[in-house]
Formats: sequence, structure tokens, C-alpha cells
Amino acid sequence: MELLLIEASPRHATSSLLGRRLAGALQEHCGRAVTLTERQLGRQPLAPLSAEYAESLLLPIDEARERYGAHLAQSDELVAELERADMVVIASPVHNFTVPAALKLWLDLVVRNGVTFKNTPEGKVGLLRDRPVLVAVTSGGAMFRDPPKQPDFFRPYLSAALGVVGLHSVSYVSATALAFTEQPLAHAASAADAWIAASLQGFLRNVPDQGD
Repeated sequence: MELLLIEASPRHATSSLLGRRLAGALQEHCGRAVTLTERQLGRQPLAPLSAEYAESLLLPIDEARERYGAHLAQSDELVAELERADMVVIASPVHNFTVPAALKLWLDLVVRNGVTFKNTPEGKVGLLRDRPVLVAVTSGGAMFRDPPKQPDFFRPYLSAALGVVGLHSVSYVSATALAFTEQPLAHAASAADAWIAASLQGFLRNVPDQGD
């Protein structure tokens, strides 16, 4: 089994703790050997989009590779990591009601016409096989409340962007209002443990068998 762990925070923060606690539980209880690939978007930033990469998006994929192949290497590497993964954990804080810039850049590099999705008369169709994605998200503010106290552009946007490439099985584990607690790390750990107790086995049942 392949597990891809993506961390978006530029520091060892609550989202990292939450994500790693969840990833560790997935590895421990999967029942199969799990190879972990880590992508540190915050602490090891990706190169920004180049003009050549932007130009390549306007071309058919074969022509894009012929003209701009070297400028597509970073994107190709990220897409390959995602394709290999049987399950994905994304650990991210909320920045200004939505995903951090580092995670947005990753999305811009993996959402590619002719590679991870195709355009059809009915709209965009994902080209990647679906697999479970677990999003560990933390916020200092009072996010994800009903009734809402702050706008939530994080979950709708991230689910839509992942859905474009074919990843529809997206679950969220959140630890919010951390600015109002004296022990934010303990609060994040508690949120992880609650999800592990209630939802871990159900999540693992959706992980495809190798070869699927």
C-alpha cells in the first residue's frame, strides 16, 4: 500500500500533528505493509508556476511535452506521487478562510488538462482513479460551525478541486477554535483520537485492494 502525506504548514503546527496522528493510525491498522511518501509543501516550497508552464496548459498534452517538457517535470513528479497513492492524507491549516498558498500551488500543478482531467461537452472528467483522501484541517478561528461564524471556502474549494481530477472520496477531520484554547496541540490530538475511534475502520474499508 502507498500512503501519500501532504503537509501544507510552513511550521510544525497543529495541522501537522493532526495529520501525522491520522497517518500513523492508517499505517498501524491497515493490515498491510504501507509505504509512506511525504510532501512538505510548507517547509520545502514548490517552485512557482513559470510562464512556460502556463503556456503549456493551452496546448494539447503531446505538443506541451514536446515544447515545454523540462518545465513540466515538477508537475509530472507530483502527479506521479498522487497516482501511486492508495490513500492520501492532507494536513493543512486554514488561511484566510481557505487553503494556504502552498496547497493552492500544489493543486495548480496537479490539476492538468489531458493529464489528470479531460474536458468534455458535459464538463471536466477526472482521469485519476478515486481513492480515499483524508484532510486534517486546523484553524485558530471558529470554523465549520452551524450556524457558521466564519465563511468556509476551505472544504468546498478543496473538494471541488480534488473532484476535478477524480478524487471524490474526501473526508475531513477538523480541530478548530484553537486560538481560544490554552492547549491547541492537545485539542488537535483529541480530535484525531476521536476520529480514529469512530471512523478509522470505515475509512480503511474504502481503500482499494492492490491492483484495483
